[in-house]
Amino acid sequence: MVSTTSQRVFVLLSCTFLGLTCGTLYLYSSYSPQLAQRLHYSASDSSFIALLGTIGVAIAGPIAGSVVDKRGYTVSLAIGGLLIVGGYFGMKRQFDNSYSDLSMSGSFIFAIGLGSTFINSSCLKCCAITFPSMRGVATSLPLALYGLSALFYSVIASVFYPGDTSNFLGFVGYSIIIILIICAPSVIMADYEHKPKRSIKSEYKPTDPLSSSSSHSKSTNLFYNPKFWLIFAITGTLASLGQMYIYSVGYMVKALVSYTIRNGVDITPISIEETETVIQHDQQFQVGLLSIANCVGRILSGILGDFITQSFGLPRTWLLFFPSIGMTITQLLSFHIKNYAKLPVDSLLTGLFYGFTFCIMPTIVGDMFGMDNFSYNWGIVALAPIFPSYYFTSLFGKIYDSKSISSASNTNDAAAGTSAAGGLVCMLGNQCYNSIFKITFSVSILSIILVSILTIGQSCWYGRKTENKRIKPLRLASPSSVLPMASPLKFQFNEKDS
Repeated sequence: MVSTTSQRVFVLLSCTFLGLTCGTLYLYSSYSPQLAQRLHYSASDSSFIALLGTIGVAIAGPIAGSVVDKRGYTVSLAIGGLLIVGGYFGMKRQFDNSYSDLSMSGSFIFAIGLGSTFINSSCLKCCAITFPSMRGVATSLPLALYGLSALFYSVIASVFYPGDTSNFLGFVGYSIIIILIICAPSVIMADYEHKPKRSIKSEYKPTDPLSSSSSHSKSTNLFYNPKFWLIFAITGTLASLGQMYIYSVGYMVKALVSYTIRNGVDITPISIEETETVIQHDQQFQVGLLSIANCVGRILSGILGDFITQSFGLPRTWLLFFPSIGMTITQLLSFHIKNYAKLPVDSLLTGLFYGFTFCIMPTIVGDMFGMDNFSYNWGIVALAPIFPSYYFTSLFGKIYDSKSISSASNTNDAAAGTSAAGGLVCMLGNQCYNSIFKITFSVSILSIILVSILTIGQSCWYGRKTENKRIKPLRLASPSSVLPMASPLKFQFNEKDS
């Protein structure tokens, strides 16, 4: 007979490794230039495909949240698995047949985004319910593997599938099937165990004013809460900056490497094939760095979040200064970096702050609005990056295309690193795109202002609740009217027979 502790550990490990399947969307930037070249897409087209993945992740949030809250983890896990596996095999088939259809490519990425959110919602709620006393750390582990997924797959791509995008896409699809077969049973068992707890919890209301009692707002009242809109705006600004970089770094690498080779800076001129290899290798390298930093940021946010709340009694919102100030620094770096050899620093910092943001935000939502409708509430907040991410990534693609020329008319085609006749290539280095970072720098400053407003308000709220709890006189009722004490776990009265 397996002990309860062992079962909980198995559930945590299963949810953690399922996080690998959720983060594969971040791989897109490592093969997007090759996909665009094979299917004759422009940089704007490639950015549009990436945005559909982001929209899929966000739009599925409230839907997956409702499914998890009402139907449990199993249904959401099954839906997510079918969508994400179908997306990768569909994209592989389109790539193999060189069938250029932007809407089809977008549909496959959109399905991958949807599937990622359905699986992630199951894992987050499962961990939060299984480990209520260490919610921050427990939820940070699957989120950490979510962020580490891109590194895991990009390393495999560079070692076993160098330049072989088709077989790599097939490998991703098959590996997700294997992970689901191994890890899903533990989550399904936890689903059956948690169902009676959820039904009991719905009848139980906590009375501690410093718990999330005031934040157990009904979903219908969520939109009337000013704290919700502040969290929504902060998530939208910080996450969209990270997503724009993640989906566009492949083109940043291509521009910087092409410029460096064309001008003979640090690199001896090489053939087209060698140039393509250098570009794709560095694209995968940047994705790997983003993934490592993303993972570290998610784990760090979980540990620090539990630490400051349990040791100092401070709200987790104080930690939002870290990614907001950090993202401001990365926008300056992205604007000024001219040599691709310096790009890893930017990728590491961007991944760190992006991962920190996307791990601390669900926990803050749980703290403020409770766990009864946690998946739905977080799903609504996760919609925030859709429009800013769409705008910034689209603008990046438009700026890049406006600075590009046809490789067929360029005598330095070999130096440019483009093998497709008539394809677009930009020879201007960081000037191909850096004007976008003037805009995103202003947005990062706005995020600092919003975090300041939220943190000051949250601290005042904490202070008032603490003060009220300390000085409010206790009014005793008559002995006959005093309710017997109940066990918070079994909800049975401890009343002895008189």
